[in-house]
Amino acid sequence: MNPNMQQSIPTPETPDYSVPWKFIDNWIGVALLVIIDIVIFVISLIASKAELAQSAAIVLLELAYLLPVILIFAWRRIHWKALGFGKFSWNALGIGCGLLVGAYFIIIVHNLLLYVLGVDTQGEEIVKIFSKLNTPVWFFVVGTIIAPFVEEVFFRAFLFQGFRARYGWVRAMLLSSAIFAIAHLQLAALIPTFILGSVLAYVYHRSNSVWPGMTIHFLVNVFGLAGAYFATHYQNLIPT
Repeated sequence: MNPNMQQSIPTPETPDYSVPWKFIDNWIGVALLVIIDIVIFVISLIASKAELAQSAAIVLLELAYLLPVILIFAWRRIHWKALGFGKFSWNALGIGCGLLVGAYFIIIVHNLLLYVLGVDTQGEEIVKIFSKLNTPVWFFVVGTIIAPFVEEVFFRAFLFQGFRARYGWVRAMLLSSAIFAIAHLQLAALIPTFILGSVLAYVYHRSNSVWPGMTIHFLVNVFGLAGAYFATHYQNLIPT
């Protein structure tokens, strides 16, 4: 075969998933996350979940998840726009909402299985916390505003993006979602959180923007917390 003809054969383009931070930075971020989770776990042993949920301290604990990104980006002198704070296609948001419907079907089956086994679900744990709160303000602020922002920045914009550059989007989705689920420190919520993380990672992959994932994360938490609050404070309105 003519060498010139061989060179002229076009090769399929591979997507450019490169990021302006090094691959090791992802694992440094995970190591810092482990330290943060250990600190949060120790604090939760000293103070009850209800005490933390109704104090401003819960805001600081949630914001701590941004610390690894802040430190690494300051060290590498990376602009925050690399995280994906740009324009996005509304199609990605629609796809995410569609996947969320399927995800909830799996989560409902999972929760029914836990109910049969006599294990409290994540929703039941939240209801218990609400029943002990004098005021749910801080819990709502963290759950509906701060958590969607902080967790999408760390787990999707930073962790998923970095893993995607090395492993490809499928393995990056599975790995970042597993870390996302474990980081919540709730055994009963492990599978539902992993599923939600996978949906949010795929939405980020389709959009390369944090905004669609933040929107979906916000909606999930708003409806979840509102439902738990309603079940706790307006039980007399629920037909039996």
